[in-house]
Amino acid sequence: MALEDTIGWLAAFFTTLIFVPQIIKAYRTKKTRDISMFMMILAVIGNALWLVQSIIISNTPLIVTASLIIVMSMILIRFKYINEKV
Repeated sequence: MALEDTIGWLAAFFTTLIFVPQIIKAYRTKKTRDISMFMMILAVIGNALWLVQSIIISNTPLIVTASLIIVMSMILIRFKYINEKV
């Protein structure tokens, strides 16, 4: 594996991890009031655009990262909707 591919996969791994602690905390505490819905929507839009661009240029690490961040953002949006609906 080329150095740039290794760096890309490491960046993808660590970037994808950024939402994991928040998802775990939101799941455990059922508290999502301090999560900005606007930020989550921007994360979905921004990563959807990264996903399209990475598909066009065939950048696999970025495809994986953008896809996973979209999924995790949607999970947090769902948690926020459910927890604040009550």
